[in-house]
Amino acid sequence: MVKFSASRETVRKALERPVLKSLIVRRPGLGTFVSSGTDNHLVGILVQQITSYIFPYVVLGAEEYLFRNEYKMLLGNSSEDPVKERQILTEWMESGVKGFIIDPVYSATKRSSKDLVKSLANTGVKIVLVHSDWDLDQVSSVVLDDAYGGEQAAEVLFKHGHRNAAVMYKSTHLPGVIRARGFLDRCKQLGFDKVYEKAFNVSEFTGAPMQIAHELLALPGKLRPTSVFCYNDATALQLHLVAKRLSLRIPDDLSVVGFDDGPIGDFRDILTTFAHPKEDVGRKAVEILLDMLDGAKPQKLILKPELIERSSVAQAE
Repeated sequence: MVKFSASRETVRKALERPVLKSLIVRRPGLGTFVSSGTDNHLVGILVQQITSYIFPYVVLGAEEYLFRNEYKMLLGNSSEDPVKERQILTEWMESGVKGFIIDPVYSATKRSSKDLVKSLANTGVKIVLVHSDWDLDQVSSVVLDDAYGGEQAAEVLFKHGHRNAAVMYKSTHLPGVIRARGFLDRCKQLGFDKVYEKAFNVSEFTGAPMQIAHELLALPGKLRPTSVFCYNDATALQLHLVAKRLSLRIPDDLSVVGFDDGPIGDFRDILTTFAHPKEDVGRKAVEILLDMLDGAKPQKLILKPELIERSSVAQAE
């Protein structure tokens, strides 16, 4: 501080990067020392939105396995912003982090960080994508069988006599697109009379699904769908709220299928949905990443979501 006329905060920040690179180590109560090792044992986990009901559990599963294997975790929150996502990834790379677990934002669009991830992998950074697979060389992935989930949702509604349906999904998110595509394709195969496709391109936590839900449920008479598949439970909850405002009862007037089995209050008790193996996703991603850091080849892992049938789907009249 004296030598460079700098504040304590400036010096502290200046020491953060050599700490990340394991050039120096901090020992509480003793001081900061030159490191004798060259492996920083750091793994960066970058999630889309840390406040959602999915990612905390993914991180918990990952952190537990990392701790048991004597690795430390850097946690990044992109806040569903591709610019912030790129900034975090670049900073981690410059800091010498050798292993990344990434749930990419805008994964179904040209705004994604696909090119950056490909470039990082080509430089030797070990990367595991979760929830979205871009089929890149040298990059591993842990995803759900989203197409299967969409197909099963269509079959559940068909089994209960529904022929007029809708699907609500986020068009910027690859899992949402794949779930919707699986649903629409299976509905066509089964011979549904009418299927509305309703997509939104912003975060579901902005309330955008509520506007779409109102457009659907305010349709007159027989034009209104009798059933809706929502690409996740946050979307299903907003559909439920709009239905209540319009005095529509679930499942008497409207059958609903969600995805994730998220902790969303009382509505969870009745919602037919798919279990998301959240902690397993994090754990498996770490297992694969640590294997890659030890020299193993990239892997592609697909987990099949389990259908949980509750009471939000009823027989169509």
